[in-house]
Amino acid sequence: MLFDDIDVHNLFFRQWHPLIKEFTSQLNKDSVLEVIKNTEITHFDISKYKEVLNFTNTKECKEVLRRIVKEKSTNKFLKILRDRDNLHPRDIKRGYSIEELLKLVSKNEYHPLLFLELKKKYYIIDGRTRLYCCIFLNLPAKVRIISDKDLYDSCKQ
Repeated sequence: MLFDDIDVHNLFFRQWHPLIKEFTSQLNKDSVLEVIKNTEITHFDISKYKEVLNFTNTKECKEVLRRIVKEKSTNKFLKILRDRDNLHPRDIKRGYSIEELLKLVSKNEYHPLLFLELKKKYYIIDGRTRLYCCIFLNLPAKVRIISDKDLYDSCKQ
């Protein structure tokens, strides 16, 4: 599935955090793809978003989150996300517009976010916009959480 391939790409090539980079350098990408595909989809309580260590990497991202948490207007929320996209241009084309993502999240018809649990801490690998939508809509986030232990046991090179 294309989205699983994007998850793998994001895990190996789009992570700036040194712990994630060091950990993934020991892994076989093909094996990681299989682990991701076979990881159970669960729900993450959005009240715990502060436990996701790399959710807001910059002061601009922290400001975006601060605004989203307080926002009630859908139009203003969408504008905040468009402004965020302008601040941090993507190197992979998004499969859906922000408006479509919001609609998919509201109907629980979206690809799950991908989290890495590394040293008992959560890192978001893919799905920040979907997580922002969940926060705005006050809905639990549909996630797959891959653990460092499972990845190491299954994918060490």
